[in-house]
Amino acid sequence: MKYILSLFVLALSLNASIYYAKVEPYEKYSIKAAASGEVMSVFKEAEGRVSKGGVLIRIDDALNKKDLESSNKKLKSLKRTMELTVKNLKNSKEVERIRENSYKRIKNLKTKSKASKDAELINLINASNQVLSLENSLENLKVSISDLEFKIASLEDVIKKKSIKIKQGYLIYKIYVNKGDFVNVGMPVVDGYDISKGKLTIYLSSEDVQKAKQSKIYINDKLSNLSIDKIWKVVDTQNISSYKAEIIMPAPKRFSELLKIELRDKQ
Repeated sequence: MKYILSLFVLALSLNASIYYAKVEPYEKYSIKAAASGEVMSVFKEAEGRVSKGGVLIRIDDALNKKDLESSNKKLKSLKRTMELTVKNLKNSKEVERIRENSYKRIKNLKTKSKASKDAELINLINASNQVLSLENSLENLKVSISDLEFKIASLEDVIKKKSIKIKQGYLIYKIYVNKGDFVNVGMPVVDGYDISKGKLTIYLSSEDVQKAKQSKIYINDKLSNLSIDKIWKVVDTQNISSYKAEIIMPAPKRFSELLKIELRDKQ
Protein backbone atom coordinates (compact mmCIF):
# COMPACT_ATOMS: atom_id res chain seq x y z
CA MET A 1 0.00 0.00 0.00
CA LYS A 2 2.83 2.41 0.90
CA TYR A 3 4.49 1.56 -2.41
CA ILE A 4 1.33 2.45 -4.35
CA LEU A 5 0.97 5.75 -2.42
CA SER A 6 4.61 6.63 -3.16
CA LEU A 7 4.03 6.02 -6.85
CA PHE A 8 0.95 8.24 -6.75
CA VAL A 9 2.90 11.11 -5.11
CA LEU A 10 5.71 10.64 -7.63
CA ALA A 11 3.22 10.81 -10.50
CA LEU A 12 1.81 14.05 -9.13
CA SER A 13 5.24 15.61 -8.79
CA LEU A 14 6.08 14.67 -12.35
CA ASN A 15 2.98 16.56 -13.52
CA ALA A 16 3.72 19.63 -11.40
CA SER A 17 5.87 22.72 -11.89
CA ILE A 18 7.29 24.55 -8.90
CA TYR A 19 8.07 28.26 -8.68
CA TYR A 20 8.81 30.72 -5.89
CA ALA A 21 7.64 34.32 -5.60
CA LYS A 22 7.32 37.08 -3.04
CA VAL A 23 3.89 38.49 -2.23
CA GLU A 24 3.89 42.02 -3.62
CA PRO A 25 1.28 44.79 -3.41
CA TYR A 26 -1.16 44.78 -6.31
CA GLU A 27 0.21 48.01 -7.77
CA LYS A 28 2.90 50.59 -7.08
CA TYR A 29 2.21 54.28 -7.63
CA SER A 30 5.03 56.78 -8.00
CA ILE A 31 3.70 60.32 -7.74
CA LYS A 32 5.79 63.04 -9.35
CA ALA A 33 5.45 66.79 -8.93
CA ALA A 34 3.03 68.22 -11.50
CA ALA A 35 3.85 71.81 -10.51
CA SER A 36 7.03 73.51 -9.35
CA GLY A 37 7.56 75.47 -6.14
CA GLU A 38 8.84 75.39 -2.57
CA VAL A 39 7.60 72.63 -0.27
CA MET A 40 5.70 74.39 2.52
CA SER A 41 4.69 71.33 4.56
CA VAL A 42 5.28 67.57 4.60
CA PHE A 43 3.55 64.95 6.73
CA LYS A 44 6.64 62.75 7.09
CA GLU A 45 5.03 60.74 9.88
CA ALA A 46 2.73 59.20 7.28
CA GLU A 47 5.51 57.01 5.86
CA GLY A 48 4.69 53.34 6.39
CA ARG A 49 1.06 54.12 7.21
CA VAL A 50 -2.15 53.59 5.30
CA SER A 51 -3.43 56.82 3.75
CA LYS A 52 -6.58 58.45 5.09
CA GLY A 53 -6.82 60.62 1.97
CA GLY A 54 -5.41 63.80 3.50
CA VAL A 55 -2.78 66.15 2.07
CA LEU A 56 0.74 64.75 2.46
CA ILE A 57 2.77 67.47 0.75
CA ARG A 58 1.80 71.09 0.15
CA ILE A 59 3.73 73.17 -2.39
CA ASP A 60 3.65 76.96 -2.16
CA ASP A 61 0.50 78.21 -3.94
CA ALA A 62 0.09 81.68 -2.38
CA LEU A 63 0.70 83.61 -5.61
CA ASN A 64 -1.51 81.20 -7.56
CA LYS A 65 -4.37 81.81 -5.13
CA LYS A 66 -3.95 85.61 -5.34
CA ASP A 67 -3.91 85.38 -9.12
CA LEU A 68 -7.01 83.21 -9.00
CA GLU A 69 -8.84 85.67 -6.77
CA SER A 70 -7.92 88.58 -9.05
CA SER A 71 -8.91 86.64 -12.17
CA ASN A 72 -12.30 85.74 -10.71
CA LYS A 73 -12.97 89.42 -10.00
CA LYS A 74 -11.97 90.36 -13.56
CA LEU A 75 -14.20 87.63 -14.94
CA LYS A 76 -17.17 88.91 -12.94
CA SER A 77 -16.52 92.44 -14.21
CA LEU A 78 -16.18 91.27 -17.83
CA LYS A 79 -19.41 89.32 -17.65
CA ARG A 80 -21.20 92.39 -16.26
CA THR A 81 -19.70 94.49 -19.08
CA MET A 82 -20.92 91.93 -21.60
CA GLU A 83 -24.46 92.09 -20.17
CA LEU A 84 -24.45 95.89 -20.54
CA THR A 85 -23.02 95.63 -24.06
CA VAL A 86 -25.77 93.20 -25.07
CA LYS A 87 -28.42 95.66 -23.80
CA ASN A 88 -26.68 98.55 -25.55
CA LEU A 89 -26.54 96.55 -28.78
CA LYS A 90 -30.24 95.77 -28.57
CA ASN A 91 -31.06 99.49 -28.15
CA SER A 92 -28.70 100.47 -30.97
CA LYS A 93 -30.33 97.99 -33.32
CA GLU A 94 -33.68 99.56 -32.53
CA VAL A 95 -32.26 103.01 -33.31
CA GLU A 96 -30.87 101.63 -36.56
CA ARG A 97 -34.27 100.22 -37.48
CA ILE A 98 -35.97 103.58 -36.82
CA ARG A 99 -33.33 105.47 -38.84
CA GLU A 100 -33.67 103.00 -41.69
CA ASN A 101 -37.46 103.40 -41.77
CA SER A 102 -37.12 107.18 -41.68
CA TYR A 103 -34.71 107.18 -44.58
CA LYS A 104 -36.89 104.81 -46.62
CA ARG A 105 -39.88 107.12 -46.14
CA ILE A 106 -38.18 110.21 -47.54
CA LYS A 107 -35.57 108.94 -49.97
CA ASN A 108 -37.99 108.97 -52.94
CA LEU A 109 -40.04 112.03 -51.90
CA LYS A 110 -39.64 114.97 -54.28
CA THR A 111 -40.76 117.33 -51.53
CA LYS A 112 -37.63 116.60 -49.52
CA SER A 113 -34.40 118.29 -50.44
CA LYS A 114 -31.22 116.39 -51.18
CA ALA A 115 -29.68 117.86 -48.05
CA SER A 116 -32.50 116.44 -45.92
CA LYS A 117 -32.16 113.04 -47.55
CA ASP A 118 -28.38 113.05 -47.08
CA ALA A 119 -28.75 114.03 -43.44
CA GLU A 120 -31.15 111.13 -42.83
CA LEU A 121 -28.80 108.73 -44.65
CA ILE A 122 -25.89 109.92 -42.49
CA ASN A 123 -28.00 109.28 -39.38
CA LEU A 124 -28.69 105.73 -40.64
CA ILE A 125 -25.00 105.08 -41.39
CA ASN A 126 -23.99 106.36 -37.93
CA ALA A 127 -26.59 104.11 -36.32
CA SER A 128 -25.33 101.11 -38.36
CA ASN A 129 -21.72 101.90 -37.44
CA GLN A 130 -22.72 102.01 -33.78
CA VAL A 131 -24.26 98.52 -34.12
CA LEU A 132 -21.14 97.19 -35.84
CA SER A 133 -18.90 98.71 -33.18
CA LEU A 134 -20.93 97.14 -30.38
CA GLU A 135 -20.99 93.75 -32.12
CA ASN A 136 -17.21 93.92 -32.44
CA SER A 137 -16.89 94.85 -28.74
CA LEU A 138 -19.15 91.94 -27.84
CA GLU A 139 -17.02 89.46 -29.79
CA ASN A 140 -13.86 90.80 -28.14
CA LEU A 141 -15.50 90.44 -24.73
CA LYS A 142 -16.40 86.83 -25.51
CA VAL A 143 -12.79 86.09 -26.43
CA SER A 144 -11.49 87.82 -23.28
CA ILE A 145 -13.96 85.91 -21.09
CA SER A 146 -13.00 82.61 -22.74
CA ASP A 147 -9.27 83.34 -22.20
CA LEU A 148 -9.88 84.31 -18.59
CA GLU A 149 -11.99 81.20 -17.91
CA PHE A 150 -9.17 79.07 -19.31
CA LYS A 151 -6.67 80.88 -17.08
CA ILE A 152 -8.88 80.33 -14.03
CA ALA A 153 -9.24 76.62 -14.84
CA SER A 154 -5.45 76.37 -15.24
CA LEU A 155 -4.84 78.13 -11.92
CA GLU A 156 -7.32 75.87 -10.14
CA ASP A 157 -5.58 72.85 -11.65
CA VAL A 158 -2.14 74.08 -10.52
CA ILE A 159 -3.41 74.81 -7.01
CA LYS A 160 -4.95 71.34 -6.82
CA LYS A 161 -1.71 69.73 -8.00
CA LYS A 162 0.23 71.58 -5.30
CA SER A 163 -1.69 69.69 -2.60
CA ILE A 164 -0.37 66.14 -3.06
CA LYS A 165 -2.39 63.22 -1.73
CA ILE A 166 -2.42 59.43 -1.97
CA LYS A 167 -5.71 57.62 -2.39
CA GLN A 168 -7.34 56.55 0.85
CA GLY A 169 -6.49 52.97 1.80
CA TYR A 170 -3.14 52.93 -0.04
CA LEU A 171 0.12 52.38 1.81
CA ILE A 172 2.38 55.45 1.91
CA TYR A 173 5.72 53.79 1.28
CA LYS A 174 8.23 56.64 0.89
CA ILE A 175 8.19 60.45 0.86
CA TYR A 176 11.16 61.93 -1.01
CA VAL A 177 10.97 65.63 -0.09
CA ASN A 178 11.36 67.76 3.03
CA LYS A 179 9.98 71.13 4.04
CA GLY A 180 11.91 73.91 2.33
CA ASP A 181 12.90 71.81 -0.69
CA PHE A 182 12.21 73.22 -4.14
CA VAL A 183 10.59 70.76 -6.52
CA ASN A 184 10.42 70.89 -10.29
CA VAL A 185 7.84 69.28 -12.55
CA GLY A 186 8.56 65.56 -12.90
CA MET A 187 10.49 65.21 -9.64
CA PRO A 188 9.47 62.10 -7.58
CA VAL A 189 7.76 63.14 -4.34
CA VAL A 190 6.02 60.05 -2.91
CA ASP A 191 5.58 56.32 -3.56
CA GLY A 192 2.46 54.42 -2.59
CA TYR A 193 1.17 50.87 -2.84
CA ASP A 194 -2.28 49.47 -3.49
CA ILE A 195 -2.48 46.85 -0.74
CA SER A 196 -6.12 45.94 -1.32
CA LYS A 197 -4.82 42.80 -3.07
CA GLY A 198 -1.61 40.84 -3.37
CA LYS A 199 0.29 39.82 -6.48
CA LEU A 200 2.62 36.92 -7.23
CA THR A 201 4.92 37.18 -10.23
CA ILE A 202 6.42 34.02 -11.68
CA TYR A 203 8.35 33.29 -14.87
CA LEU A 204 6.96 30.30 -16.71
CA SER A 205 8.92 27.94 -18.86
CA SER A 206 7.68 27.60 -22.43
CA GLU A 207 6.31 24.14 -21.54
CA ASP A 208 4.21 25.57 -18.69
CA VAL A 209 2.73 28.47 -20.68
CA GLN A 210 0.26 26.23 -22.49
CA LYS A 211 -1.04 24.45 -19.40
CA ALA A 212 -0.73 27.26 -16.80
CA LYS A 213 -4.29 28.59 -16.97
CA GLN A 214 -5.74 25.09 -16.73
CA SER A 215 -3.58 24.01 -13.79
CA LYS A 216 -4.48 23.82 -10.14
CA ILE A 217 -2.38 26.17 -8.03
CA TYR A 218 -0.95 25.00 -4.74
CA ILE A 219 0.49 27.57 -2.34
CA ASN A 220 3.00 26.17 0.16
CA ASP A 221 1.72 22.67 -0.70
CA LYS A 222 -1.94 23.60 -0.06
CA LEU A 223 -4.57 23.71 -2.79
CA SER A 224 -5.79 27.27 -3.40
CA ASN A 225 -8.64 28.76 -5.41
CA LEU A 226 -6.21 31.07 -7.22
CA SER A 227 -5.58 31.10 -10.94
CA ILE A 228 -3.19 32.72 -13.39
CA ASP A 229 -4.50 36.24 -14.06
CA LYS A 230 -2.40 37.01 -17.14
CA ILE A 231 0.61 35.78 -19.07
CA TRP A 232 2.85 37.99 -21.18
CA LYS A 233 3.03 36.81 -24.79
CA VAL A 234 6.70 37.61 -25.27
CA VAL A 235 9.68 36.30 -23.35
CA ASP A 236 10.96 38.40 -20.46
CA THR A 237 13.96 40.64 -21.15
CA GLN A 238 15.78 39.58 -17.95
CA ASN A 239 14.56 36.02 -17.45
CA ILE A 240 15.48 34.79 -20.91
CA SER A 241 13.28 32.05 -22.41
CA SER A 242 10.70 32.57 -19.66
CA TYR A 243 7.27 34.19 -19.80
CA LYS A 244 6.13 36.56 -17.10
CA ALA A 245 2.87 35.59 -15.39
CA GLU A 246 0.85 37.12 -12.55
CA ILE A 247 -1.38 35.59 -9.92
CA ILE A 248 -3.73 37.97 -8.07
CA MET A 249 -4.62 36.99 -4.52
CA PRO A 250 -6.56 38.47 -1.56
CA ALA A 251 -4.62 40.92 0.58
CA PRO A 252 -2.24 38.93 2.80
CA LYS A 253 -1.54 39.64 6.47
CA ARG A 254 1.99 40.62 5.48
CA PHE A 255 3.72 41.29 2.16
CA SER A 256 7.16 40.22 0.90
CA GLU A 257 6.70 36.66 2.20
CA LEU A 258 8.29 34.07 -0.10
CA LEU A 259 5.74 31.49 -1.23
CA LYS A 260 6.10 28.17 -2.97
CA ILE A 261 3.82 28.05 -6.02
CA GLU A 262 3.06 24.73 -7.59
CA LEU A 263 1.17 24.24 -10.85
CA ARG A 264 -0.42 20.81 -10.99
CA ASP A 265 -2.39 19.20 -13.75
CA LYS A 266 -6.08 18.84 -12.98
CA GLN A 267 -6.88 15.22 -12.19
